[in-house]
Amino acid sequence: MSDYETVSYRTDEQVAIITLNRPQARNALTAQMRAELYAAIREANNDNNVRVVLLTGAGKGFCAGADLVEAYPDSDKDGFITHQLRTEYHPIIQAITESPKPFMSAINGAAAGIGAAIAMACDLMVMAEDAFLYSAFGAISLIPDGGTHWFLSRNLGNKKAFEMIAFSQRLSAEQCVHYGVANCVVDAQHLQEEALGWARSLTDLAPLTLQYSKQLLREASTATLAQTMEREAQIQNIHYRSEDFKEGAQAFLEKRAAKFQGR
Repeated sequence: MSDYETVSYRTDEQVAIITLNRPQARNALTAQMRAELYAAIREANNDNNVRVVLLTGAGKGFCAGADLVEAYPDSDKDGFITHQLRTEYHPIIQAITESPKPFMSAINGAAAGIGAAIAMACDLMVMAEDAFLYSAFGAISLIPDGGTHWFLSRNLGNKKAFEMIAFSQRLSAEQCVHYGVANCVVDAQHLQEEALGWARSLTDLAPLTLQYSKQLLREASTATLAQTMEREAQIQNIHYRSEDFKEGAQAFLEKRAAKFQGR
């Protein structure tokens, strides 16, 4: 177990479990927590024994967003917030979206502000029945950041996304599933158990398929159909020449479970 103060990191078989661990503050992100979360994500990405990463929050909420209580000595300096987003928040989001490994978020309670962006950056999302996404930036004359506009517009469409942002609306767990933001809703008492079980099941699947399909889905949002088909053709060749394809085909013929190695 790694030595972090504001997040916890542990592995369960081939699943890395990263828990935001400031429950007394609803896991609001301080500078230390942002640095440790990024470090924990990098640790999981660099561990060859980890195939899936599960991200969740301790206590009654996933993440309340940025910690507004924390002092910002340079907050009046022009460009301060731009620099902070670029150097402290964007690397977290990109470490998730650009990772070759699947990330799953298990959402308990509120995922607010940048916490909602981190949750939506994951490839899969499981929500407790009382969980919700919340973007209240408009109430203090700010805009959502961390890629929130990109995530919401892709899933909700521009009109519904604008409504949610303008009126600082909550998006319930049921609504998240309806709009394709989340995958499923589970009983709050069984959230961690259900999410971990699903994460474990992913570790049995073909790592190369998960890696490249994750990449292609991200690329497809800005690519044409022809460009996507060409990328599929190129990447299919990588799969076709892989040891895992040979193992998968042999296992199919022998009517047994394949043992994929990610190569």
